[in-house]
Amino acid sequence: MKTIPAFLALGALGLALSAAAAAPPDVKVYQTKHVNPHSPKIDGRVDDPAWEKVGWESGFIQRDPYEGRPPSQATAFKVLYDDDNLFIAVKAFDTEPARIERRMSRRDDIDGDWVEIGIDSFHDHRTAFCFGVNAAGVKRDAVAINDSNWDDNTDLDWDPIWEVRTALDAEGWTAELRIPFTQLRFAAKPEQSWGFQVTRRLFRKNERSLWQPIARDAAGWVSFFGELHGLSGIKPPRQIELFPYTVGKLQSFPAEAGNPFATGRSRSLYGGLDGLHDPYLMKGMDRAVDRIRVAIDRGEKIL
Repeated sequence: MKTIPAFLALGALGLALSAAAAAPPDVKVYQTKHVNPHSPKIDGRVDDPAWEKVGWESGFIQRDPYEGRPPSQATAFKVLYDDDNLFIAVKAFDTEPARIERRMSRRDDIDGDWVEIGIDSFHDHRTAFCFGVNAAGVKRDAVAINDSNWDDNTDLDWDPIWEVRTALDAEGWTAELRIPFTQLRFAAKPEQSWGFQVTRRLFRKNERSLWQPIARDAAGWVSFFGELHGLSGIKPPRQIELFPYTVGKLQSFPAEAGNPFATGRSRSLYGGLDGLHDPYLMKGMDRAVDRIRVAIDRGEKIL
């Protein structure tokens, strides 16, 4: 029988271990369920009977500061949906609830302890609608583009309409979210499979943990999401937004005797109605806002 030199055997073992370490983790899948007619009440408590239809999903892994380790505090979530909304409950367990950092701030500028939901409803592995909330109930929403996370390349000007409440208890803090399907974009298919990610930040330890592990050196973000299955029978929205506007102008200048066109005052008033067929994809066409900004720059009065 032929023998393999020790250095070759060790080299082959090293290559095998390196390949195993470099392999991406298995894609996690969460199976949601339809709830109707009694959808959960959004109060942050996660005690509505509707939530009993699905189980808690956990198994989060640290990304920072100790990549690949279990987090110091556990996190779990549930997902339900009805004909019009996606419902998400997050339980951020904390063995020291008195140390939960609850910071008030402006929208999109959250700090302290927070959780974030990323939804790739296009399932193009490049774009995700992100909904975040901190323990004080401050919202942050953004669109992650070009397969990046919201820390790197996001559109914070996107301000969808959604509902969230948070609450504290002896086990930590909880968040309940209601995201209308009108605020998402997805294909018209009988069965939906979306990219899905849940992130938690534990402020006092500068710790960030993920449901679907993503390596810090991964070449992408949205493309490494887990998946949300079980959505069926929902219809993509056809959304139109209308923007009525009115702009008035009053100018004063020296009057000229005998000149009927130079009385010392000039007044004008005009208005209109602008419409957008998709506030996210076509938001740059909001001419009404541009007109008002120009009027303000000129020192005109806006009625």
